[in-house]
Amino acid sequence: MLCTTSSPGRLRGIAVFVFCLLLASLVTLGEAHAEQEKPYYAYPYPYPASNESPDQVKSPKPELRPGPEALYDPNQGEPEALTPPPVRGTVFPGLQPPWRGDLAAARQRLYDQHGITFSLSYQQMTQYASETLTGARKFAIAGWAAPGMTWTPLNRGTDWEGSLVLRMGWRGPLGANPWPAVFGPMNIGSAWSTYEFTSWNGNFVVEDLFWEQRLGPDFSFRIGNQAPQATINTFRFKDARVGFTASPLAFHETIPYPAFGAGLSFRARLGDSGFFVNGVLNDMNGNPGVSQLDWSHLRSSQLFSGIEVGKIWRRSNGEFDLLSINVFHAGTRDTFNPLTTPNAPGGGFKINAERQLGRIVSFASYTYNEARGGGISTTFSGNTAYVGAALLRPFGINGEVAAAVMWTRPFNDIFPGSGQRDQYGVDAYWNIALTPNTTITPGLQLIFNPAFNPNTDFVAVPHLKFRTAL
Repeated sequence: MLCTTSSPGRLRGIAVFVFCLLLASLVTLGEAHAEQEKPYYAYPYPYPASNESPDQVKSPKPELRPGPEALYDPNQGEPEALTPPPVRGTVFPGLQPPWRGDLAAARQRLYDQHGITFSLSYQQMTQYASETLTGARKFAIAGWAAPGMTWTPLNRGTDWEGSLVLRMGWRGPLGANPWPAVFGPMNIGSAWSTYEFTSWNGNFVVEDLFWEQRLGPDFSFRIGNQAPQATINTFRFKDARVGFTASPLAFHETIPYPAFGAGLSFRARLGDSGFFVNGVLNDMNGNPGVSQLDWSHLRSSQLFSGIEVGKIWRRSNGEFDLLSINVFHAGTRDTFNPLTTPNAPGGGFKINAERQLGRIVSFASYTYNEARGGGISTTFSGNTAYVGAALLRPFGINGEVAAAVMWTRPFNDIFPGSGQRDQYGVDAYWNIALTPNTTITPGLQLIFNPAFNPNTDFVAVPHLKFRTAL
């Protein structure tokens, strides 16, 4: 049964959808006037890795990046494992460890001789809210340590290579402060959160443990413990470690997928056409904060399935445009507060359009959803939309300045007596490459009409993030 929305809500959704289509038409016009060239796109994710310099992005064959595809995943990838971050375009290019060159050489030898890569990063975020629910704390501070390794024993360096991927994580609050994943809904009364900076209840856990197999140059699949958002929901600024913070633009919990759990996924690229298809099938009960590597709840009625179909128009100067649509369905879950938080099955779709003109990228998206709760229990909305723009490499510094306007409509009485209050907001940030291995990201959210806090109409939430990678 479709979720109930008023006529103004439908009109907003239709308006955003039409805007996405208009962006797509601009993409087509841009392709018609571009030079005739062989299109290309990064393998497997269609965007440049976060640590690639402009010269690397213009490489004629970015699909030949070294190592497993998993090194370049959004949010979880660690490209530093085999691709040293660029020195040019950083604020302090000379501020780097004296053993940087030796480490890069040692990593390359380890991969060449044994097929092994290793990585280690740490990211931290601090948020402050100008207004909160009665008695709630105004600060959220959390850390995230992420070691990982891959081993490629099968057909290394070919289109048929197979790799074992292990990624672990410690995520949690620092001190007595809440963590950002709960700070939005529980402290501010917001309909969206910052799920990536969550808590595993003080534990160091296995997040990803899967086998990744390439079957030729245009197809790969994964089987094992994994997160679906690493494969679908393509958006170039969604990496919460260095990009947008608000969930509609990052994890995007209006798509009711789970966290890390048993799953099967694939990526397919249709030759040189620019078309791609990504798909996922995951256990709705996967969550390392409850139990890690636990597949005992796996059953057909409690699965998340999603497929993404899209096209990328890539130009020879490294610029590209994108249009994609995700279609998904979520079952119920047995774990993670199934009785005390929303827990209803349903399906939906998300459409995303991106257009690049020089260093400026515009984007827009609309999501419709019927599932309540979702795998992480915070899918509260049936409609979410955003529109925004980014300026790449401002002042010649690697990174971007980006801002977006958001709207979401929660389900009516998603919590008893909560009613239905449309929430609006702005999320803006500047991702700054301080050194080859460190970024800092100041940002600001402006939240209007927080859906679950009727006592205020406006909340300002400045934040500061940093990331450093070995």
